[in-house]
Amino acid sequence: MAEFRAVQVNLWCEDVERCAAFFRALGLPERFRFPAEGSPHQVEVEAAGARIGLSSARVGEELFGIATIPGAQSEVVLWCDDVDGLHSDAVAAGGTALVAPADSPDGRLRFAWVLDPEGHRVKFVDERP
Repeated sequence: MAEFRAVQVNLWCEDVERCAAFFRALGLPERFRFPAEGSPHQVEVEAAGARIGLSSARVGEELFGIATIPGAQSEVVLWCDDVDGLHSDAVAAGGTALVAPADSPDGRLRFAWVLDPEGHRVKFVDERP
């Protein structure tokens, strides 16, 4: 049986650079960019050891024949220790507030949602002690 070595989620984007700037503004370091110069086809950022690939919808269709829908129903969940701060940072970085920071009904979680500049849902979650 195969072993998994890493996890990566890819989000299809119309403007890869704009989307990458949003995630970098949240503190996710850029780990990969292709090509190194010019308009990127792919940028990858990292959060807690997992990669988020920001892929050009145009390149996916032109080079690989993959029909893509940027911003389609996908969600990146970032477990963190400051939901309120990240929600605020995300809006300041060009995101759109979707659900303001709130506590779950049982009080175990604090969470919030934003849309990144390409319309992908990003959820911030903190588990309460």
